[in-house]
Amino acid sequence: MKEIPVSEHSRFLSCAESITFCRVFPLSVVEGRQSGCIYTNESESLILIRHKSNFTFMSGDNSEAELREIHELILSESLKFLCQKASIAQKFLQYGDVELVPRDIYSYPHEKAPEIGLPDGFALRRIDEELFSRLTGRVAPSVYWNSYEEYSKNGCGICVMHGNEPVSWAFSSAVSSNEVDIGIETAEAHRHRGLALAAAAALIKDILPEKCPAWTCQRSNLGSARIAERLGFVKRDECILIRKK
Repeated sequence: MKEIPVSEHSRFLSCAESITFCRVFPLSVVEGRQSGCIYTNESESLILIRHKSNFTFMSGDNSEAELREIHELILSESLKFLCQKASIAQKFLQYGDVELVPRDIYSYPHEKAPEIGLPDGFALRRIDEELFSRLTGRVAPSVYWNSYEEYSKNGCGICVMHGNEPVSWAFSSAVSSNEVDIGIETAEAHRHRGLALAAAAALIKDILPEKCPAWTCQRSNLGSARIAERLGFVKRDECILIRKK
């Protein structure tokens, strides 16, 4: 497959719009809001849109050889491929060395953000350049955004501070013209205190009414699912993430 120059990403807008789940991720790439890659076969009948986070989506028709090419990218570049067709997921499983991870997709059917307070001793702070560089872990702004400049132009985020220590945060992991996917993380020593809940509620307040908040998480991540439901998100769909074992 060939990689499309960034200058041509916008011509694949209709391909991103044809993806029926987690559309905010491929749209963020083709709209030029976040970094990513687009790959096609020679005829451009198959399109792969790969977000900075490595979440990758397919549009169009595929052959067995092209699926094997995607499988090789999963193994060699840690690409995280998402689909909704069990038949395709099973093919990747047969190719070997991958695992299938069910993910749940939530929407936000409300017009206002919930009001969630913080425990004493904690405060909210917007994620600025200093915090952007300090926040680390599996779910951090730098995993989803190529630079602070890119993030500050198109993203947003709220951090819970304990003194000068960032302990929990919620931020835009993907942004399109009409949606914002929310990513959250809490330092292990500060979990189970409602900190991520408060940060995400504050972020939802920032997102509305201009855009719609979105939420996805692994089905096994019961903590994330509980936070989504307490915030008012409703499960509306599901998909399968295929990643290197």
